[in-house]
Amino acid sequence: MVRNTFFAVLLSGLFWSAAGFGFDLVDDSVPMKWINPLLPEDLPALKYPAYFSDFDKAQAQEFSGRYKQSLFTLRRLKDLKPDQQADAALIKGQALSAMGQWDEAIAALSDAAVKDAPAVQIERAQVLSRLGRNSEALSLLRQHLQKYADSIAGHYWLGYVLEQAGDIPAARDQYAWFNNDPQKFLDKWTIHDRLPVFERAEDVTIIGHALDRWATLTQQYRNNANLDRTILSFFVKAFDEIDREYYPARLAAAEYFLSHDQTEDAVEQIKAVLAANPNNLDALNLMGHVTLQQYDFDTTDQVIALIRNEDRHSIEADLLDARNLMQQRRPQDAEAPIQKVLARQPKNLEAMGLLAAVNALELKEDKVNDILKQVEAIDPNNASAYFEVGEQLDSMRQYPRAIAKYEVAVQRAPWWTAALNGLGLLYTQSGDEQAAHKALDRAHELDPFNLRSTNYLKLLDKMDSYAKKETDHFVVIYDPHTDPVIPEYFSDYLESVQSQVCAAFNYTPTVKTYIEVFPTHEMFSVRTTGSTWLPTVGASTGRIIALVAPRVGKATMGTFNWARVLRHEYTHTVTLGATDNRISHWFTEGLAVYEERAPVPWEWVPMLYRAVSKKEFFPLDKLTWAFVRPRRPIDRQLAYAESFWICTYVEQTYGHDAILKMLDLMRHADRQEDVFPKVTGKSIPQFMEEFQTWAEKQVSTWGYDDATSKKYDELREKAEDLIKSRQWPEATKAWEEIAKLRPVDPLPHQRLAALYFMQKDRKSEIDQLELLSRVELRDNRYAKRIARAYRDQEDWANEYRYALDSVYINPYDLSAHELLEEASEKTHNEPNLEREKRVIEELTKLQAEQTD
Repeated sequence: MVRNTFFAVLLSGLFWSAAGFGFDLVDDSVPMKWINPLLPEDLPALKYPAYFSDFDKAQAQEFSGRYKQSLFTLRRLKDLKPDQQADAALIKGQALSAMGQWDEAIAALSDAAVKDAPAVQIERAQVLSRLGRNSEALSLLRQHLQKYADSIAGHYWLGYVLEQAGDIPAARDQYAWFNNDPQKFLDKWTIHDRLPVFERAEDVTIIGHALDRWATLTQQYRNNANLDRTILSFFVKAFDEIDREYYPARLAAAEYFLSHDQTEDAVEQIKAVLAANPNNLDALNLMGHVTLQQYDFDTTDQVIALIRNEDRHSIEADLLDARNLMQQRRPQDAEAPIQKVLARQPKNLEAMGLLAAVNALELKEDKVNDILKQVEAIDPNNASAYFEVGEQLDSMRQYPRAIAKYEVAVQRAPWWTAALNGLGLLYTQSGDEQAAHKALDRAHELDPFNLRSTNYLKLLDKMDSYAKKETDHFVVIYDPHTDPVIPEYFSDYLESVQSQVCAAFNYTPTVKTYIEVFPTHEMFSVRTTGSTWLPTVGASTGRIIALVAPRVGKATMGTFNWARVLRHEYTHTVTLGATDNRISHWFTEGLAVYEERAPVPWEWVPMLYRAVSKKEFFPLDKLTWAFVRPRRPIDRQLAYAESFWICTYVEQTYGHDAILKMLDLMRHADRQEDVFPKVTGKSIPQFMEEFQTWAEKQVSTWGYDDATSKKYDELREKAEDLIKSRQWPEATKAWEEIAKLRPVDPLPHQRLAALYFMQKDRKSEIDQLELLSRVELRDNRYAKRIARAYRDQEDWANEYRYALDSVYINPYDLSAHELLEEASEKTHNEPNLEREKRVIEELTKLQAEQTD
């Protein structure tokens, strides 16, 4: 019987070995919440009631997205009555608009027989506005209201077009009509006054839209949660009680939810709209914006294609395409669809704002300023273009430049929570939490139901009670009640590696780096992204490094080697600073793994072998998105591994100066496809071909080829039988042969460590355990066993080294601290001995509290 439990486990094969991530630890078992509409291309035929006329069928076809079929059905209509002529023109205009046949739509809506019908006028005004002909739309709507002073649609659409044209005071006045005497729709709604307009889902939806814009522009939502719910109820009751088939009310609810960052609720409504009308362009456009937020570029491309399937010249599709490309860090490519929009609508403010953002990302400040001047010539108090530039600069961590643009947007549109939220969240990422609190407080006052600002404010309030430990280069922030041991180790470790990491990249941050350690994974996730789930334990946004407390608990992600994670994350801080945050994501990740100075994790080995042998590495232009939007469970780990190897290959082949030159070129906004030829003299395809050859050489000795694998399996079965029969020397020889066959497999090293222990070969035992310990990230049992082995040999310095390693993996392990205390005493290290006594006392107290 094996008397040491540790080695009994190694012999049995039950030793748990964590995923050797070697970077921001990721749990890929947690499903990502992507959105894929999977919309049908060919819609099934509608089933109609027996009493439906062709007119009824045409109306149903248009409403369900069968636009061409609707137009064909309309052609069959003969001898229409005057009121039906207007309705038929309305159906025709809407179908043609949805298909992008704008001139034909205007012609249908301008026919002499129908052009003065109220609903036709409203529809024509909407078409004109979509074409950027706002002055014509305004003139038409004002004429409409002169004749129909109580027109609900007229007042709303006049306010809407005024807002699009930048005349906010006039738009505010129009929206105010909905809450002025004698209307007071809001009051009458809340007291269930049965006005005739409340019987029609269309009217109720329009009233809800108008009241939302009135409340937003007049800041009536400020600290008024009831108003938020009341206005939402207009949309909900419209589709839930008044007319269950009226999906425009669901679309309105989706827009409302998105404006409050309540994405999941919005998606449910968008899906319901697309179930009723898979070709609804507004719903598709909303869905595209949601998938883009999720970095789901492929689905966004699908959505764009679906929009263009109905309207091949769609302005919305071109703008969404541009945003998709910019999100992929391809601003040069984004310019083409933006220019397509501007060729058709030279005064399209959204396109102009995006074009300014493209130039901002390319460091073309003169062009940025010129475009913004053109915007202001059209809309002197414009906020949206500045917001667009701020958003894009923010996404690239260009913090000072983004702040300047956000502040203009906030100043010009103080009611706009998106601008305040953007500014507040940017401040949290850049480390100015006082300014973040101020901006987010203002946003929360304006919109008490905004999910992201609420999450952040709760977190910032909680962080007010956190303690800080400040050193020369770092400020460690932690919860003193749950994690009192954090400052005992983090600060010293960080200062010990600071000069090494900075020297590697010829850059030292100009301000202190903040290390924020959160007691729960949810708080860490909110701190990093604003949402409550992020599948990692560490993240760097530049000056800020956030971590989950490295301890076991329902609210955490367990223990992990926090020292390696901190070195990894600090490398991000340094490389981001060295490039002014313009480094490619895959490059900063590869360098961060490289700087861990650790072997290839065991779990990467079969994955890398497969990727090399089957030539499954990601193309360089796709590598970043394997991190952000993985398609398979292994994609993110493979992206880390490939990035690490590319950096290793560049270092070994072209020298460290090549790494530094690449960083410098990225700092000056050079494109990736230009950086590689300048540094390596090779195009990216040539470079990747040579990298593939290098990678093949790396895996050639790993023992995962078919012949070696067959021999490995045979020897392993024999070696396991030898262990079972307790033939230790023979089993040792067998496992030594296996280790030579497959040197980067943990199993033979685990078995050999146990076998050497059984035969009292302490040196060989320690050699095997050290191999295992260098790779292990989550479990400190290897390190503790090595410390005890050195203790038994009275090698106190090595006992201290490995006891400290075990604390680096689990700072809450009392037995590890007891080893460290013993080694500190034996080496006469009084400061460390005092620290261990303090920590052991704290841990004993914590354990007693948890037991109580």
